[in-house]
Amino acid sequence: MLSLQVITRPFRRVVGFLSLSVLFLTSCHKEPVEKVDPFLADSSLVSVYEPSTLALIQSTNDSLEYQPADYTMEVYRLTYRTSLVKGKPILASGIVYLPRQPKAKNYPLLSFQHATAYSPAEAPTGSNLTAPSFSYPLYFATHGYIVVCPDYLGYGQSSQVSHPYEHRETLARASVDMLLATKEFLAAKKRTTNGQVFLAGYSEGGYATLSTQKMIQDDYASEFKLASTSCGSGPYATKAFFQHILTQPTIGKLANYLYVWQTLTYNELYGLNKPISHYFKAPYAEQIRQSMANARTISVSFHEMCTDTFRAEVFDETSGFSQALSTNDLTGWSTQTPLHLLHGDTDEYIPYLNTNKVFESMQKLGSTEAKLTTIPNGYHVPTEVVFMRRTLEWFEKVKTKPVQ
Repeated sequence: MLSLQVITRPFRRVVGFLSLSVLFLTSCHKEPVEKVDPFLADSSLVSVYEPSTLALIQSTNDSLEYQPADYTMEVYRLTYRTSLVKGKPILASGIVYLPRQPKAKNYPLLSFQHATAYSPAEAPTGSNLTAPSFSYPLYFATHGYIVVCPDYLGYGQSSQVSHPYEHRETLARASVDMLLATKEFLAAKKRTTNGQVFLAGYSEGGYATLSTQKMIQDDYASEFKLASTSCGSGPYATKAFFQHILTQPTIGKLANYLYVWQTLTYNELYGLNKPISHYFKAPYAEQIRQSMANARTISVSFHEMCTDTFRAEVFDETSGFSQALSTNDLTGWSTQTPLHLLHGDTDEYIPYLNTNKVFESMQKLGSTEAKLTTIPNGYHVPTEVVFMRRTLEWFEKVKTKPVQ
C-alpha cells in the first residue's frame, strides 16, 4: 500500500540515514543514498493470441486493412504509480500488447491514447480481452509495435475518482507514467525496444497525445526518443474552442454532454466551485444537477443553455474559468518532433478550428515539423478510421526495421 507521507513526484524517497556512531567512528561525511521508487506496481498476463486466432479477426471497417500477425500476441494489464492534481499519488492501469516470437525482436513503442470513454467498459482494461476482437491498438500491434494503452485516471484501477475530462496535466501524466512503467515491465522481461517511441490518439485521445508529447519534450526528452506523433480531431485550442461553442450553434445532445463534462471538470479541478446554475440556465441546470447524463437529452445548442455570466467569463482574461482554459490550451509552443495533425473540416463535435489554431501557432513559431491534413467534409466519427489508416502510413515511413 502506498504511503501518502513518503511518496511524492516522481516517487523518490531518501534512505540510508547514518547513525551517530558511524559518523563518530569514520569521521567522514556520507551523502544520503537516493532510492528511486518504481513506477510499475504490478503486471498480469490477460490473454495470449496465437497467429491462427489473429488470422480469424475481421476489421470493423472495410477501409481499414487489418494485417494478421505472424507472431503470438501477449496482452498484459499493468498497474502503475502516477498522480492526481497537485501530485497526490494514486494507482492507475493500462494494457500492453507485446509481440512474442521464438527469438524476440526489438520493436518500437507506440503509446495509444484512447478517445472519450463513456463507460468503464470502453477503457482499455475494461474491454473483454480474453477473446480477441478487432481494436485500434491491436491494429497497430500486429504491424510490429509494442502498443501501450493507458486507461487515464477515473477508469480501471483508479475508478474511485472521477475522470478529469480534457485536463491536460493529468492526461499527460497518466500517459507518461504508463510509458515509464512499461519500460520497467519490459526490462523485467528482458525485452528491448529499438529506441523509437510513437504517440497516437483521436478525439480526447488526440488531446491527450499532444499533451503527452509536450510533457515529454519539456521534461522527458532524455528518457524517450520520440520518432513521430499523430493527433486526430482533439480540442487543443481550449480557449478558442469555448469561445466558439458559447457563441455559435452546435448540434446538441451528445455534444452538450461533452461540453458540460469539460465545464464541470474545470469548475471542480480549479477550485471555482460555482453552482451549476452559474453556468447553465433553467431548466437545464436542474436537469444537469440531477444527472450529468441528462445533458445528452438536451437538444438545443450549447450556447442557448449557457448563462450570460458564463459567456462573459469565457471572454474575460481575468476570470477563473478563462484562466483554466488558458492552462489547458495547447497553442503557443512548437514541436521538435514530426507531428501529424488530422481533422475533418465539418467535425460537428470538436470544431476544425482547434487543429487549425495549433497548426497556425506552430507555424508562427517557426516549426517545420508540424504537418496538417484536412479531411474535406469529414465528420467526427467517420474521420476516426481515416486517422488510424493515415497514422500507420506515417509511422511506417520512419519506423526502423526490427532486428533480432
